[in-house]
Amino acid sequence: MIIDRGRVAAALPGYALGAELGSGAFGLVLAGEHRRMRRPVAIKVMRANGLDDLAVTFDSEARALGGLDHPHIVRAYDYLEVHGLCLVIMELLPGGTLTHRRATLNPQQSCAVALAVAAALDHAHTRGILHRDIKPDNILFAADGTVKVTDFGVAKIFEGSAASASGLAGTPQYMAPEQIMAGHLGPATDLYALGIVLYQLLTGYPPFNPQQPVQALWHQHLNSPPPPPAGVPDPVAQVVLRSLAKNPTDRSASAAAFAAELAQAVTDAYGPGWAGRTGLPLHLPDPGRRALHLPPPAAITPPRSGAGSESTLPTDAPSVLLSPPAPRRGLRRLLAAGAATLTLAIITTLLLVITSAHHPPATLSATPSTTPSTTPSAGPRSEPSAIDPQPLGQPFTGHTGGVWAMAFSSDGRTLATASGDRTARLWNITDPAHPQALGQPLTGHTDGVTWLAISPDGRTLATTSLDDTARLWNITDPAHPQALGQPLTGHTDDVNSVAFSPDGRTLATGATDSTARLWNITDPAHPQALGQPLGHPGGVCSVAFSPDGRTLATGATDSTARLWNITDPAHPQALGQPLTGHLDVVNSVAFSPDGRTLATASVDDTARLWNIIDPAHPEALGQPLTGHTADVWTVAFSPDGRTLATASSDKTARLWNITDPAHPQALGQPLTGHTAEVYLALFSPDGRTLATASNDKTVRLWKIR
Repeated sequence: MIIDRGRVAAALPGYALGAELGSGAFGLVLAGEHRRMRRPVAIKVMRANGLDDLAVTFDSEARALGGLDHPHIVRAYDYLEVHGLCLVIMELLPGGTLTHRRATLNPQQSCAVALAVAAALDHAHTRGILHRDIKPDNILFAADGTVKVTDFGVAKIFEGSAASASGLAGTPQYMAPEQIMAGHLGPATDLYALGIVLYQLLTGYPPFNPQQPVQALWHQHLNSPPPPPAGVPDPVAQVVLRSLAKNPTDRSASAAAFAAELAQAVTDAYGPGWAGRTGLPLHLPDPGRRALHLPPPAAITPPRSGAGSESTLPTDAPSVLLSPPAPRRGLRRLLAAGAATLTLAIITTLLLVITSAHHPPATLSATPSTTPSTTPSAGPRSEPSAIDPQPLGQPFTGHTGGVWAMAFSSDGRTLATASGDRTARLWNITDPAHPQALGQPLTGHTDGVTWLAISPDGRTLATTSLDDTARLWNITDPAHPQALGQPLTGHTDDVNSVAFSPDGRTLATGATDSTARLWNITDPAHPQALGQPLGHPGGVCSVAFSPDGRTLATGATDSTARLWNITDPAHPQALGQPLTGHLDVVNSVAFSPDGRTLATASVDDTARLWNIIDPAHPEALGQPLTGHTADVWTVAFSPDGRTLATASSDKTARLWNITDPAHPQALGQPLTGHTAEVYLALFSPDGRTLATASNDKTVRLWKIR
């Protein structure tokens, strides 16, 4: 359905409209911001005339959401019918959908998602509301990683333990037997759908093939016992299978009971403390909290209001892989001048920081937020102004050349490093004060390794090189990495940067040949080029995916950064005009965890922040960040989005308070200790550690909090 944005703007004069987040036959969803409160929102829009059934659905959704107030349920702020439009104003959830992120979740994180959804359902059920359409598309992530249940459009008020189904509503793949038969529905109906979702998260596929005809699919829901979920610990498998019982009375008595049973089963399978390791905030009813030994609700920091988005991913949780920024290296014409040390520095300059874009969500907002966000896995957090980094142990060595790039694994236990010595290395940093080399160096490139990134699921490493290629490595066992297939060829000059999309299915590379490329890596052993290269007037130093995976940012030697619409990665399109303002090479680009801000770093000795709520019309935020006295190689956001790290040829790294990104402030003194250019400063997934890499051949770790 086509809806004129002008009509929406006229209907909502108090809001600034942003990018389109989704559309369909019903209407569309837009990003927006309340002008006075500076609160980011998602705006659902449809025509009020001619589609009475859908209008009733919108009204029903608004009423249902209006009666619910829970940390794991999307918040509705307003419902309007004006100028022939129906509009639901709700919180923006930039962490994306579960559909988009499920490939990045490990089993414990998958169970944490199920616990969060169960808590949301328990809240709704105790207020007489059934959801009736629980599925991955209706489960999203807020900027701080909090799971949110959305789309109560087919919600139904019920009395007692059951409600009569008035016609079929829901999604066939997730419908309970009683729903298919248009019988009496109750809390167990939603638990059945949640069981299907959890089964799919844990195994990678649903219990019944959704590709078969609907009648055949429904027959299996009604009559066929689901196969035991392969590879799932028995205690957890039993809870999942119980939720898929044909008879509703054989399922858990309530969503709270399901949560308590699942919490205990996962604790039996993975040991105490597993929930805290997921990095996902959990707000559970008493039985589930007790099973996980979580503090009472009063001790749990409430989620920030209005931080979410009907858009997409990822979050500050370890579930979202954070690809480290890499020094930009490459452009051979830049290497032509100067001594070897200078040459290395310049090369690194062109290797941009892509990884911060993979950091999970943060709450950094392009405009000041009235309610600060929380860091999911770090517990009570201190204000950025209190940050006082302290060295952790001694610098660790092993490379025989400058360290040009780094990347943390999503669980924060492994660090990957890349060097001008033509190798990459993996390190066990479970104890960050005593890192240990894992296996042998990764060899195969015939020139310096400029950048690297780890896939969201932690199984694949990507590396790029001055040898004009990129490579993929199987690091499922990080002590025994193995090359995957042949090198990725196609670029005709130094490949300076690489990044994984949030779902891990697409790879982006940037090169000195003035192009960026996208690759389908669904099968990482057989990558395939997607569409035509993205052209730049200058060599591409850095690439980064937005948290929702719909936008690619590139930084280049022409002193600009660019944004690209890659919703269809085979047909990328430039968004608006290039971002201008830097006076020299743009070495690094990084998205904030909530996707609303872009950071850039340049050889002009500065970093900049940009408001990209509407990526087709980016705007510079405040003045450039000054303080470094030489090239700024990379920028990286903290997982909560409130702190920015920069690394420079002046041999230092710096931290900046960007809670108000229009007015950034330097935090403390520069971090010193390296004896040569610092190419990279990168936050660990939990935000407690900062890693810095230098041309002095060392890596240093710093305790942040």
